[in-house]
Amino acid sequence: MTTSFLTLAAASVLISTNVHAVSLSGRPTDDSVCDLTPMTTYRLSQKVFVPAGSSGVPEIYTRLALQFITSQCKNGQILLLHSDLGNSEDEQTFRAVTDELCSAAEVSRAATETVEYPHSFQVRCRLIKIQDAKQRLAAAERSKPLELMIKEGAPPNGHADSSEKPAGKEECGGKITFGSLLGLGGHCR
Repeated sequence: MTTSFLTLAAASVLISTNVHAVSLSGRPTDDSVCDLTPMTTYRLSQKVFVPAGSSGVPEIYTRLALQFITSQCKNGQILLLHSDLGNSEDEQTFRAVTDELCSAAEVSRAATETVEYPHSFQVRCRLIKIQDAKQRLAAAERSKPLELMIKEGAPPNGHADSSEKPAGKEECGGKITFGSLLGLGGHCR
């Protein structure tokens, strides 16, 4: 009986430890981290579609990250963010997220370059301002919902200038050009 009680107690400790484990990618972790790695913005885009070429991308991804973090994570956890491309949009997004949630003195950035991603980096900090961020996020959503931000930032349909006449079947005799296969356009020969 004592052995089964100890086994049950150990199992309940393990189960309760994983209750608050947070991983955006679904990787195994423990409750000490709020893990949005690897490829943070890519994983966030899997939750909500943001069209390529949209304007205001850092603000959109900041809002997506804050929505996830404030609903899934808790104060005291170490927030982990990762940029595979190391672009300025990720830099702006991560700075805005950490400004909202962490003490500036505790934010650290480390290079995580690989052959495929020579500019990648990871940002980490301890979460201390979840409740304040929840309130500011709720106010921002009331002011301008995320869906509206995405819709307003989406590129217009049809990038082609209407004054230009695209190469059509009648000009090319129905042939596909090499440039059109690559999305570059081109002229018939």
